[in-house]
Amino acid sequence: MCTPYDLYKDFPEKNTKKVNNHVITLWWLRLSIILCICLFIVACTLSVLTTSLTNTQYRELIVDKKIIENAKIITWTCRLGLCSKSTKKSQNTNGKSNISMANSSKQFNNTHVSSGKYIVCYYTISGKLNTSQELNPSHIDPHICTHIIVGFAEVVNCTLFLNNYLNIYLNVLNLKKQAPQLKIMISAGGISELPNTGFPEMVKTHKNRKIFIRSVLNIINKYNFDGLDIDWEFPTYSDSIKREKIFFVQLLQETKHAFDKSGKKLILSAAVAAPVSIVDTSYNIPNIADHVDFINLMTYDFNFYHSYLPITGHNAPLYNSSKDLDVFATLNVNYSALYWLEGGMTRDKIVIGIPTYGHSFRLVNSDNHGVHAPAKGIGHKGDQGFVNYPTTCEFIRNGGNRVFDNETKTPYVYKSNEWISFDDTTSIKKKIEWIKDNDFKGAMIFSMNTDDWNASCDGRTTFPLIKTVKNMLGN
Repeated sequence: MCTPYDLYKDFPEKNTKKVNNHVITLWWLRLSIILCICLFIVACTLSVLTTSLTNTQYRELIVDKKIIENAKIITWTCRLGLCSKSTKKSQNTNGKSNISMANSSKQFNNTHVSSGKYIVCYYTISGKLNTSQELNPSHIDPHICTHIIVGFAEVVNCTLFLNNYLNIYLNVLNLKKQAPQLKIMISAGGISELPNTGFPEMVKTHKNRKIFIRSVLNIINKYNFDGLDIDWEFPTYSDSIKREKIFFVQLLQETKHAFDKSGKKLILSAAVAAPVSIVDTSYNIPNIADHVDFINLMTYDFNFYHSYLPITGHNAPLYNSSKDLDVFATLNVNYSALYWLEGGMTRDKIVIGIPTYGHSFRLVNSDNHGVHAPAKGIGHKGDQGFVNYPTTCEFIRNGGNRVFDNETKTPYVYKSNEWISFDDTTSIKKKIEWIKDNDFKGAMIFSMNTDDWNASCDGRTTFPLIKTVKNMLGN
């Protein structure tokens, strides 16, 4: 095969210009290929360097405002990877509450708090419920919660739909025979709402909302439920209809009005988001406060592995860490609860969420295993990164190294490349003390299913996490 030079030499004089163009084109092609190879090498080098950044450097890189505003980060915090926006709201970073106490001299003891403290427990129906692998209603201790919220029902054609699990709902209701004071409620939405459009369609008009409320009352009256929990995640947050923020308040107002007219003491609660960006977008706090009996503040899932944020983090830190900058300093229980309080929700209607599950991460380097360490995926433990408490117990028994973070008041455990953030009895005691100090309404547990309901951790104690709450808040 002839080279460009040979071709040039053998061509007649009149074809010189064409040959020159051909030669230039070939050399540009070669040069482009070389440049692409160089760029590829540089990109790979930068990728390796990025992975090897120290925790502080990596954190500062992620906190760049452009990255925060444009990237879909903090997957479960924003549910479905919706973008978490930075906030300029000031907060106390030393782990102390900066709100005024309603009664700073009020005395608490470790077993009995002032009457009326709630222990709200979610019980979730998976669809493959059986007695050996998942929590059956017959295994629920009816004496450890003041309220059990069963979920999740869907909103279908503007009506409440129990997903063909009526028998399970009825079995939970039967627990009231053992504990007559126990309140059993239905939760509408939650994980059942995420792939659907039930709430957005239902709240659009007064007529649609009236159909929904009528269906709710029919189910409550027929089966003797004590109320409804609305878990819509989240009004307006998809940017589809900005007026959903107003529609949500109208739904609460009309539902509460119908409950009051029913002649029964029916309960209306709402499960609400904790991150500030969602709160500002989705809720009118003072108007919500006017129409609900209490809110279940979902103060968990603050950190979860995502490719946009490939570092370890606590699932439900009570306080922020000194390493947390900008928006990350707001992703903790203390900040979220005080934000709702300052926004207009009253203390006696704030129920603080406590998870009984953890989140798993897969470390990039097993020797770098602290908080904010680089991660390359979800861990092998659990299901899609969600780890129930018995699995965490087993991981610790098999050599996992438990570390308690004194800044955030929450633990994590690591072994080899596996890293799990979770809550245990120690961290839950810290949270209950904080709830009592701030005189909030109580604690919400999500969920009964992921606590150690069959005593696999120590062979003796069922529901050890919920019972820790019970021992400190129970009446």
